[in-house]
Amino acid sequence: MQRAVVDRKQKIVAEFRRSEILAAATKVFGNKGFEATRMEEIAKAARLAKGTLYLYFDSKDAIYLATVRQALSELATLTEGQVRKEPTLAGKVAAFIRVRVAFWDEQQSFYRVILSLSREGQHRKRSIAWQRETVLYLQAIFDEGAKAGEIPEQDFVGAAWAMMDAIRGTSERRIYTEGRSTEDDTRFLTEFLLRALQIKVPVGQQKAPAEAGAMRPPTISN
Repeated sequence: MQRAVVDRKQKIVAEFRRSEILAAATKVFGNKGFEATRMEEIAKAARLAKGTLYLYFDSKDAIYLATVRQALSELATLTEGQVRKEPTLAGKVAAFIRVRVAFWDEQQSFYRVILSLSREGQHRKRSIAWQRETVLYLQAIFDEGAKAGEIPEQDFVGAAWAMMDAIRGTSERRIYTEGRSTEDDTRFLTEFLLRALQIKVPVGQQKAPAEAGAMRPPTISN
């Protein structure tokens, strides 16, 4: 019994330290970039000895992968939570776009690192694999919408990739340019994709701009 209590406490401490390491690494990677970041800098930011850091991660690459997976897991949870609330396909698409643009807006420094590494060899393969999970999620949403008559049958895998590319492109541009608000970009992207995918937005099921992050999807009569 006592051993079980000790093991539980050790597990809690380990999870807490791991969480602190990833939080510190996210900041250091965002500020210095992946290549310029050193393990001792991450350890210092996490207020740990360098040797202690190696008890949890054996390399900088391992830490980077863990930080990305954590960010993507958090994003997936936030996305699913908002999408699930929407009764229509149009609402689900709007929520999906809104959450993802806002999330990467808050993580711009780290997102810049992800984008730069995603264009390189092994990191590019990982990036595509991570995106593919979300593409399958979107495909399922489109399939459900098609059964309900909210979207015409089409290449939903291709549509999902196009939607992901559009969101990623918008988020990347927002890192390097100023002048457009998050609301304006989100609204335009939502309206553009709803029209491009021919998704129906039933009259009376639109949310007020304040309720939908200042987004108002175009009205398409049934």
